[in-house]
Amino acid sequence: CTPSAFAQAGRIYTSASAQATGGIAGSGPEELTHAIAIEHDRVRVYRAVLSNGGEAFRFNRLPVEKYDLVLFTKSGIVYEGLALGSTPSLTEISSRNLDQRIALADSFFNRTRVHRIGISSDGETLLALVERFRANNVLKQSGEALGKMLRRFEIIELARATDNWQMTASRHIYREGEPIPADPQFRKTINVPALSDLRVITTVKDLGKIALPK
Repeated sequence: CTPSAFAQAGRIYTSASAQATGGIAGSGPEELTHAIAIEHDRVRVYRAVLSNGGEAFRFNRLPVEKYDLVLFTKSGIVYEGLALGSTPSLTEISSRNLDQRIALADSFFNRTRVHRIGISSDGETLLALVERFRANNVLKQSGEALGKMLRRFEIIELARATDNWQMTASRHIYREGEPIPADPQFRKTINVPALSDLRVITTVKDLGKIALPK
């Protein structure tokens, strides 16, 4: 049975709030395909409107909250400011079990990479930025071949169980069909602290030109 790309495709992005007046605006040094704002509770995820050839982004009508940004560039680099927690020190067994637990959590995608992990102050909850893709045999719900590879990014929450981990939640932040290259690769991700912990109140926070590392 060849899996369907969109059989379980839920809605990723949250609609803007009609009552909110705050927002975030900024621009970068290269063209973006997506600019994503994620609330710290990871329940609501917003997608920005792009302008100026994809270099500028703007989130309108965001509720009062703290947000982390993730910028997906046309060149394939992902700049992220996710507040995942402090860098954990895991035993070899715990690290191996973590990778296995994440890889087996979704059998549709046959390639998985954990880009970055962080752990809570009590050491009991771990957050992971995970990329998955499937490059071949992807179907639409109608049964037709999609003719594209499917890539997804998500933030996974796991609870510690001795040297093992139990997946407790997953929040998708990106899922798109892309042209199938001869040699499909994972994206390069770069953590940018300037994209983290942005408080929005009642006005638009203008970040100006954001200096992104190469």
